[in-house]
Amino acid sequence: MFNLFKTEKSLGTLTQKTLNTECQHVQIKSRQSSHEGQICVKTSKDEYGCLIAGMTLLTPDLLIITDCQNKAVKMVDTSSQSVSDQLQLDDQPWDITTVTSTELAVTLPNIQTIQFISISSNKLIKKHTVKVDGKCHGISSYQGKLVVSFLNPAKFQIFDMNGTILTTIDGKNIFQNPCYITCNRSSIYVSDWGMKTVTKLNWQGDVIGSYSGISDPTGMSLSDDGTVFVCDMVRNVIEEISGDCSTGKVVLQDLKTPVAVCWCGETKKLYYSCNDWNAKYDNFLHIHNLS
Repeated sequence: MFNLFKTEKSLGTLTQKTLNTECQHVQIKSRQSSHEGQICVKTSKDEYGCLIAGMTLLTPDLLIITDCQNKAVKMVDTSSQSVSDQLQLDDQPWDITTVTSTELAVTLPNIQTIQFISISSNKLIKKHTVKVDGKCHGISSYQGKLVVSFLNPAKFQIFDMNGTILTTIDGKNIFQNPCYITCNRSSIYVSDWGMKTVTKLNWQGDVIGSYSGISDPTGMSLSDDGTVFVCDMVRNVIEEISGDCSTGKVVLQDLKTPVAVCWCGETKKLYYSCNDWNAKYDNFLHIHNLS
């Protein structure tokens, strides 16, 4: 597994990661930022510090996160600011996406598996799995399709919900380390910390845009007005880039190695996770209001 983070073991969006918004030529508006606090997501079940690699928002009050280091998916109640449920998995999860209002899909890169999870009575329940032919990392869903990015070799694939491969896009000359992916009706966005780009493709796999004004892009989240929030681990910022990938603007700075991000359009809150090198791990979800 690639060594993106210094873990104790190897591993290593409402805003869902799928929006109906068209992302063509959207101007980046000026935003006012205010810190709204943080939520501790470390629980008594955790053996290690938390490494929050992925997150997706079911409702404004319900955020689902992957804790890679503790092999867990956690349900976070943003109203009570607490972890309301925790599901242990067979291996370290990476990214997560909302499939329906009661179903999620999670990538498990080390065992080349997509784990489906359902939600019933505010509990996370393991469902079926789909084996894939590579180290799956980023995952996003749209209208009954899953889009998944892979490392070594770099590529992405589009699946139906039964795990049937619909499309394979070879990443040669396009990607090096496409660790996160998100999509909407017209476009697929891939963040690549090897190429130092956010690449926009259509559903046929053709490159239709690229943003290179970023040093080390990781987690992404689509906004409700068609822009893309993306973490930059080297510059310690979260940047908002236009839907056509032509321009970008820093919206949060002086962070501590931001990893994953999730936007809630209803509340105008941006949730993000960090992996603070000095503290080794960051056990908190951070919240900013962006009006």
